[in-house]
Amino acid sequence: MFTKLLILAAAFQIGPFYEEDDGYAALRPFWSTEGDTTDVVWPLWTSHRDWWRFCFFVSNQDHPEGTHQFSIFPFWYSGSDSKSGDYAALFPVYGRHPHIMSMYDLEFAMWPIWMRYRMPRGRDWLKTQSVLFPFFSWRDDGSFGVWPFYGVSHNRESDHRYCLWPFVTWAQYRSDRDTSGAGDSLMIWPFYGYVKREREKQALFLAPFFSWTEMRSEIRRKRNVSSAPEFRLRFPWPFIEYESTEKRNRLSLFPLYESIENKSYSGGEKAGQVTRFGWRLVEILPDETRVFPFWVRNKDGYLRVWPFYERTATEDEVRRTRALSLVPIRWISAVDRNWAKFWTFYEAEENPVDTRHSLFWGLIRWRTFND
Repeated sequence: MFTKLLILAAAFQIGPFYEEDDGYAALRPFWSTEGDTTDVVWPLWTSHRDWWRFCFFVSNQDHPEGTHQFSIFPFWYSGSDSKSGDYAALFPVYGRHPHIMSMYDLEFAMWPIWMRYRMPRGRDWLKTQSVLFPFFSWRDDGSFGVWPFYGVSHNRESDHRYCLWPFVTWAQYRSDRDTSGAGDSLMIWPFYGYVKREREKQALFLAPFFSWTEMRSEIRRKRNVSSAPEFRLRFPWPFIEYESTEKRNRLSLFPLYESIENKSYSGGEKAGQVTRFGWRLVEILPDETRVFPFWVRNKDGYLRVWPFYERTATEDEVRRTRALSLVPIRWISAVDRNWAKFWTFYEAEENPVDTRHSLFWGLIRWRTFND
């Protein structure tokens, strides 16, 4: 290997403040553009091909069908929808919105005094109305609530009720292929509760601290993997928890230790081991080892020694190295465009032929050829 000092003109750069390359330009920290994305004093302003955002609270988006939406979170929403036309909402005074969170065709007036919305129920729609939310509510299927005194909720496969919520709740379940089958449940919180269903048995004491759950998976039974039931023990939660299910075996001694043995979907064989120490401060995964925030290394060639060094590898056999690397999480494109250059004193790009080095924002550049 030999080294030769070169002045490389692949990119134009003035310290960390200005940089221009193919499809990329930045006047840091005020402005940058890459492809369809433009930042102005990020994170104050970002715009993309069909949307822009200011301070994460003000945003506008245009949709391909000619509709759009504008919002000043959480106070103002307006736009147009292909099905319901133009809409506007001034929260909490009055308005409507075609789809926000899990609610469709939401309408409200002086919230929480009154609101109405729809939610999908299979192929149909279910309308919910509320007065003085959350105290009075009712739905098309006969569900209603006078919170916290008494309420009934009818679902596809179950009927839930409460009295003086959350102290007394109970439910009746119908047989359904996607759930644990028919049965019932009762909770007298926090002293005692139970679940008795075709494929699930559960006992709770001083919930949620102590519980025993036993499950009988239909998939497990049909594959004849084992006649033993699946189970989960919390004694007490969250400090001691153990489970053995169709998907995994797990032991958690919070916050000191956690071990997870994942199982394959096809036959229940071991499909990977995860070990954690200190509530995810140390994680040993099948393809990666992490010691947050100081160390990350995976089998694909990624390595970070925070805050000094970071190395990434791509599928085209190109490795990129940088120092310093002050952000303790994986690469964030906006940070890289607008801020990272201020603390990145050294960069290198390695391919099977050579490695190109840049020191002090390109003031010193050289190339080393690989043997």
